[in-house]
Amino acid sequence: MLNIGAKIKELRKARKMTLADVAGDRITKGMLSLIENGKAQPSMESLQHIAKQLNIDVAELMQNGDSEEVRELYLQAEDLSLQINDEYVKDTYMALQQKLHDLIEPFVKEGKLKGQTYEEVRLYEMYLGMRNRLSIDKSLEPFFEVIPMYEQVHAYSKIINVYSRLAGYKFEERKYEDGLTFLLKGETYTKRYGDLIGDLEKLDLYYNITVLYAAVNENKQAEKYLEMALKIAKEKKILYRINDFYRFIFLNHCADENGEKAAFYLRKIRLLTEVLEDPVEILVEQILTLFYINHIEKDYEKTIATTFKKSTLPDEVLEEINYFAKGEYAFAYWKLDRIDEALAQLIDFKVTYDVNQHPIDLVRYYRSYAIRALCYYEKGDKENAKRDILYAVDGVKNFKELFGKQFILGAYDTIMKK
Repeated sequence: MLNIGAKIKELRKARKMTLADVAGDRITKGMLSLIENGKAQPSMESLQHIAKQLNIDVAELMQNGDSEEVRELYLQAEDLSLQINDEYVKDTYMALQQKLHDLIEPFVKEGKLKGQTYEEVRLYEMYLGMRNRLSIDKSLEPFFEVIPMYEQVHAYSKIINVYSRLAGYKFEERKYEDGLTFLLKGETYTKRYGDLIGDLEKLDLYYNITVLYAAVNENKQAEKYLEMALKIAKEKKILYRINDFYRFIFLNHCADENGEKAAFYLRKIRLLTEVLEDPVEILVEQILTLFYINHIEKDYEKTIATTFKKSTLPDEVLEEINYFAKGEYAFAYWKLDRIDEALAQLIDFKVTYDVNQHPIDLVRYYRSYAIRALCYYEKGDKENAKRDILYAVDGVKNFKELFGKQFILGAYDTIMKK
């Protein structure tokens, strides 16, 4: 079995480097010590960082008794996986997933991935993930075989990733309670293995638990896990996912109409967005600004006057994100009784079932149908008004009491004269 930890230790000592020298600012000395002693398995990102600190290629760390073929496959597969994560265009995204599937499949069929090393287990998990994404095999049972495999090779953090993956599949089906069950099962491993679970994996886990508790309207539990995540982020000075948490808190304060706290977190989001310089983060921050102006400041003329910065994102991505912006512009026009302009924002608006969003965001999508329905109603087009409001109500009927749902139900009463 590949003993990467022993190799790292050997190379570190040969270079007369301390644990702190190799750990740098990306991993802790404690985690590096666990890796060196075979009690924790490094992620590919950690391996790349360690290799850089040791001034060697990551492949050199992995040269050992394992199959050269499997090692090369693993490096290619991780590279493809990173490309998939960074891809926005759907067709390219699907093509890359097919490529990754086809790359690994011959090794599975030839029985070369026996789960005896981290690389073999990771490759098998990626293979199962691609089969699910490509709708070749949507069953979840094979993933449960992966969990004890990761345990055997001491890759405890990856167990959390498997449960997060399973929860994600249920999230896409809008089966939020089932997804939450998977995440809470994953949490039991953080208690079992403690510091052997990486901080980034814990942050991912607590974030996902937070949003799924919010999805089923268990706000006290959501707040509990949110605090746990923020505690880790602050104590370890980790920026990872921090903007996700800030957005979640911001929207909650907007829902409670707490303008002071909403403004505080919007400022935090803006500052972090400037640091990240990510085009998606920039667009989301601008949409949140519209949301704040509409629902906290209630300055609808200001909303209409607020324009977006030019984005470098592909049109396919911009179209989905712009639906949120158009919903806010339409709401402002409607509040100002500028019905034709509100309707113009939403004339081509549509929601498909495969929109992969949290209920908080989905309610905002369906609210746009309610706004359009009210516009049709004002213009005397009762047929289209009833069509849209029925679609909006049907879209949120299974959601708990979320911000925006009452607006939809109120619009229904107006249009249907209840």
